[in-house]
Amino acid sequence: MWKKKNTITISEQTIEKLRVAAEIAGCSSIEEFAERVLSKAADESIASTSKREASAEQIEEIKNQLAGLGYLE
Repeated sequence: MWKKKNTITISEQTIEKLRVAAEIAGCSSIEEFAERVLSKAADESIASTSKREASAEQIEEIKNQLAGLGYLE
């Protein structure tokens, strides 16, 4: 089955950095290295978003709503 190849535009300066980093990391290509790095960065970004804590105002609002429903005194 034919797989569409995605492309992104990256500056030549960044491509050179990727070449060096890929070689150091033991990757067979810039694409392999970029895939690893981008996937890890995306995972970290998603994880950090889901770990946000409620602000003091949000907690107070939730307490007030629960009290209004009779769950808290």
